[in-house]
Amino acid sequence: MMKRLAIIIAAIASSAAYAGDTYIRNGNIYSHEGQAVASVGVGTGSDLYKDQDKNTYPQFNLGYNGENFNADLANGLNYRFLGNNDDTVNLNAYIGHFTPGYKSKDAGILKGMKDREMAIDGGINMDINTGKGGVLSTYVGHDITGEYDGFNAGMKYMHLTHFGNVDFVPYAGVDWLSKDHVDHYFGVKDSEATAQRAAYKGDDAFAYNVGYKLVVPMGENWDISQTTQYTRLGSDIADSPIVDSANQWAAQAMVSYHF
Repeated sequence: MMKRLAIIIAAIASSAAYAGDTYIRNGNIYSHEGQAVASVGVGTGSDLYKDQDKNTYPQFNLGYNGENFNADLANGLNYRFLGNNDDTVNLNAYIGHFTPGYKSKDAGILKGMKDREMAIDGGINMDINTGKGGVLSTYVGHDITGEYDGFNAGMKYMHLTHFGNVDFVPYAGVDWLSKDHVDHYFGVKDSEATAQRAAYKGDDAFAYNVGYKLVVPMGENWDISQTTQYTRLGSDIADSPIVDSANQWAAQAMVSYHF
């Protein structure tokens, strides 16, 4: 164990010549402005739905992080149309905030229910730079796919901190989900009700989250990142008969190459 720890410490120390390139923009945490990125890793989390089939899964990302325009598989598309890196307020338009949906085979409690497809939101994001690495990010968006056909909104505070060459970004936020969203993804229609799954109609709900992202550069083009998040679901979601728990967590580790 000590030998492995020494190897990890030595690897981080050997990359000390490479300064952290992490920054916050469009409500997201990016690295290496003006470069493309390819990432691979693994994610895991708790059961959102009761008797969920899979909790650990591979993750991939590919995209480009620009000064004003960003496009990648993880965050979608966004464009800063007002402000620059030195301004207090930036306004951005985005297409993203993906809701993954589910198949009836994904969890035991979902058996016999109609599949819910992935939804994509479009909206406006505002970043407020509070100084010394802090950013308060707010957004409001609407489903542009017509899957749940409702609104979402939220805010999140992120704080970029440097520990030598290592970048650490803790954050805390709250999301508001309209009743259309909650009822579509967590509701149970009368035709879907069973003895173990009562009919349920969702209403507006909040979800509260805290977490962090850690970015460790391993060379001029390589870095390793690790993200962990805890989410507390509001009662209008957690009380659904298909939801496993109000307490949700997720973590991922990624290796990224910037070019």
